[in-house]
Amino acid sequence: MKTYFLKTIAIVAVLFFSSSCDDDDDIQSDILAIIDTTVENLEATYTTINISGTVLSDEYIEVTSKGVCWSTSPNPTIEDTITTEIDDVFTSTISNLTANTTYYFRVYAVNDVGVTYSEELSFNTLSLEDSIWDFEIFVDDITSWNASVTFNADGTTVFDDATNVVYGSWLLEGNVLTFNIDTSGLVYTYSVEGTLFEQTINGVWEDGIMNWIATPQIVEN
Repeated sequence: MKTYFLKTIAIVAVLFFSSSCDDDDDIQSDILAIIDTTVENLEATYTTINISGTVLSDEYIEVTSKGVCWSTSPNPTIEDTITTEIDDVFTSTISNLTANTTYYFRVYAVNDVGVTYSEELSFNTLSLEDSIWDFEIFVDDITSWNASVTFNADGTTVFDDATNVVYGSWLLEGNVLTFNIDTSGLVYTYSVEGTLFEQTINGVWEDGIMNWIATPQIVEN
């Protein structure tokens, strides 16, 4: 009789556990996380990408957190870098990214049961390769002039300030740009450094006296 009683308790416990798991699955499935950004509507700069998303849930389910998670590795989770949004339909601006880099994104939604993720999509920040920039160079607060600078995909560069056309090389490490203007036939080689931010580059000339800001004329990626 005691054995029969214990078996009955065990069966009831199994049924209860199974029912609880099914209920959790139902609750989890009632949350839908959608990534709305596509290649066609992507808004990306050299250091930012905008990701739009939608979180849909049953009115009886409380979503405690939602937004976008991302990483340079596939299958990002909320353990990686995230944004936190308030509205169910949102656009997150992902900042402080590295130029010419692939990032993986998913929209997430959290409730008491767990985390729901959207499908994964990957997008690239812009590359300097084969782009032409308008450099505005400041000697002081009054004097400035412009130059056109081309960054070729093979690492060479062309500097044209309407007075001289000179050639050199360029290198981008992270978002720090260094390019050399070979003026050996004139005076010497300049080493110029700047930092990419969104759609601009800010930097200083080798002598530290001249500052410059550059904006893209043509970006071909």
